[in-house]
Amino acid sequence: MSQLLELLRPPAHRGPLIAAGAVLVTVGVALEEIRLSDKLPTGVHLVILAVAAGVILALGLQADPEDGRPPTYQSVLLVAGLGLLAPALLTLADVLGADFDAFPAGAVTWTSLVLAGVALWAAVAKGSSICALIAAVAATVALLSFVRWATDADSLTTYRWLLAAAAAGFVILSLQLRDTAPRHAEQMVNAAGLAVLAIGLTGLAGVFPFVGSGDTILPNGWELVLLAAGCGLIAVGAVDRAPGPAYLGVANLIVFTISAGVSDDETLFFWPGLLLAVGIGVMITGLRPRSPLPPEPSAYHSGDLPYASRSDEDEPVLRVRDDSPPRR
Repeated sequence: MSQLLELLRPPAHRGPLIAAGAVLVTVGVALEEIRLSDKLPTGVHLVILAVAAGVILALGLQADPEDGRPPTYQSVLLVAGLGLLAPALLTLADVLGADFDAFPAGAVTWTSLVLAGVALWAAVAKGSSICALIAAVAATVALLSFVRWATDADSLTTYRWLLAAAAAGFVILSLQLRDTAPRHAEQMVNAAGLAVLAIGLTGLAGVFPFVGSGDTILPNGWELVLLAAGCGLIAVGAVDRAPGPAYLGVANLIVFTISAGVSDDETLFFWPGLLLAVGIGVMITGLRPRSPLPPEPSAYHSGDLPYASRSDEDEPVLRVRDDSPPRR
């Protein structure tokens, strides 16, 4: 076993080449699963996905870190391996008898928990921030699936509140990790942005996986959540110079604009007028006439200069040590 693990430890100088091959294998397996979905038995699909996911994950977990951080090729291997692990777990659930004719809430619950556990282990043990994001997304899916499985809730409002609670939890977790693990903290902000974006998408999509079709109109309160999250994410991206939150902030604002723009009222009430008034007011505040600056302090006279500003020419050197011979 030790020799096998050592064989699956990618050399650092060949890591990028191995990662590139793993990406091609992942895409190839995905195409094979799509094209041969009805041609091969479910057990064969499980073996193909499990072997591919196991080998690529083993390569990613065996890679040595660089300066305490996972190298880029290791992150690629871990993402590719987790991307194959997800369908492998769902195929395993199918083999175990899960009913995929309807939404398999129970199967999605335990498979998402397993995926979140593996991703969280990689995030902690290998310091992979992208695995932290995958773990957060998988845990959120597990939460939604569990509620569907346990309560059979079929209202979009229920899942919107669950997504909002998940987003708030990720924000709190980000604040806790900000000093000790800043890259993981940034990914928790991304997870919160994705959760809020999912709330917005429930107002645009005609079908939501956990409830099927239903009333998808997004109330004004949830549109306010989208607006606040979009502005907050862009602010975080600007302050921390993090592209992920900035992109998600723009995505949330686009979804908000589409949701708020679809209305039978061809007037400026309510959102257009409010945003224009607030935006113009903020711009006027920033452009208001500036008060004159206070006068500069008067210049020092030569004798009033502080010691730190005086040169050797202006101030005599003081002897602070007595080097004279001792007296008898």
